[in-house]
Amino acid sequence: MAYYSIEEQETVIRYDSITKQWDIYTTIPKHIKRLKNEAIATLLQEEKDSDGLTIAYRITIENLPNSYTFNR
Repeated sequence: MAYYSIEEQETVIRYDSITKQWDIYTTIPKHIKRLKNEAIATLLQEEKDSDGLTIAYRITIENLPNSYTFNR
């Protein structure tokens, strides 16, 4: 299957002010790699292709560090 096409790739970040949790879903390979390498979250969902490559990733974070950003 491989990664999603460029047109289908997205990162969605949602904050729930009641639970004070961040919900992050991404199909962008760069974002998947970064989120998998940093132990800041609880894994909710991981979608893999037939070769075992992670192509979608969803996590929740209770306390997102103030310095955390997707821009570098």
